[in-house]
Amino acid sequence: MSSSKCDSDGNLYIRKYAVDHPMLGPVVKIDPDGKRVALFDPAAFSQLALDRADGFSPAPDGGLYQIAQSGVLKPRIYVLHFSSDGSPSSSTHLDADFEVYTFAAFANGNFLVSGVQRDVQNKDDHGRNFTAVFSADGRELAELSFQNAQKAVKEATKSEAAEKSPPMLDLSDAEVGDDGNLYVMRNSSPALVYVIAPSGKIMDTLKVAGPGTGSAPSAFHVSINRMAVSFWNEDSQSQTVVVADAQTGRKIASYSDGAGLGPSFACYSAIEGMFTFLKLGEGNALQVIRAEPQ
Repeated sequence: MSSSKCDSDGNLYIRKYAVDHPMLGPVVKIDPDGKRVALFDPAAFSQLALDRADGFSPAPDGGLYQIAQSGVLKPRIYVLHFSSDGSPSSSTHLDADFEVYTFAAFANGNFLVSGVQRDVQNKDDHGRNFTAVFSADGRELAELSFQNAQKAVKEATKSEAAEKSPPMLDLSDAEVGDDGNLYVMRNSSPALVYVIAPSGKIMDTLKVAGPGTGSAPSAFHVSINRMAVSFWNEDSQSQTVVVADAQTGRKIASYSDGAGLGPSFACYSAIEGMFTFLKLGEGNALQVIRAEPQ
């Protein structure tokens, strides 16, 4: 479920689907040797009476941060912190009222949260995008605006149907870089990656072009001074990974997947020149595939 993550030590963080509570699926931590070393289960925060958990972000201490909510009409939004062994450590209530979809933690302890604000009791309210940076104690520090990107999308989709449709989410995925900033991707073509400081200031906007028409960004990862963006073409059922400079967005290399590496692009290491993909094998066994470019 949702995007897979990895940390600088090569550990994988994968969210499992839980049949008994599908909106509260746990996250599994797997070391580079394929051994499961921790299970982060939001249901362990039983005192919060959580209804759902969404985006997660590896913590510097080897644990995990995850965004979760309790309630539907007036949801209470929490950031859960798990210890490295998977045990619940602490929870922070955010001073926010919206549906959360994207979440990431800055290196300094602040949080970036993105989602939609709407009146769930009003069927005509399709909502508006909302993205903000919160402090480690849950206070809103800055609301972010992506007006230029939203204007471009709106102009490209001018129609009565488009006006009535739900808003396209501001952000689809986020990862922290070595510079302490968050690199946050918008699911657009070309892929837009925003560089956001812990204060909430948008430092830069990078454009990464895909392999051609019909391809849309599906996942990305940042490693040192590079980032790798996976583009999926629905028509040809093919995947292309573009490696770009993390400071300029300039394309360095492009690799097509002709070996069926798997639909989930999980990790990228610029030092090793290695890409990691996930797919389900026989008997729903998880396969972790590491690939070198040729």
